[in-house]
Amino acid sequence: MTRILVRFVGRPYNMTNKREIWLYFSDRDKVTFKDLLNRLEVEMGVKFNVGREGIVALINGRNVDHLGGLYADLKDQDEVTIASIAGGG
Repeated sequence: MTRILVRFVGRPYNMTNKREIWLYFSDRDKVTFKDLLNRLEVEMGVKFNVGREGIVALINGRNVDHLGGLYADLKDQDEVTIASIAGGG
């Protein structure tokens, strides 16, 4: 079983009304970031356009784009943060 902690920060928190959730994947050995996004859409009814609309994702503190994007592998106990990008000037 693969257990992934997902944290929501900024606008993603407002979209889900949750600070964090655990997702469990027991049906397969390999889990990708795309699998996680699909599960969030099915279970929570929320679709995150990571890389667009000011949404960024981190896996264990590293930008998902540097780890393979949608096809980044996730392993048991990984922490995924989905957050909005803050800017100012």
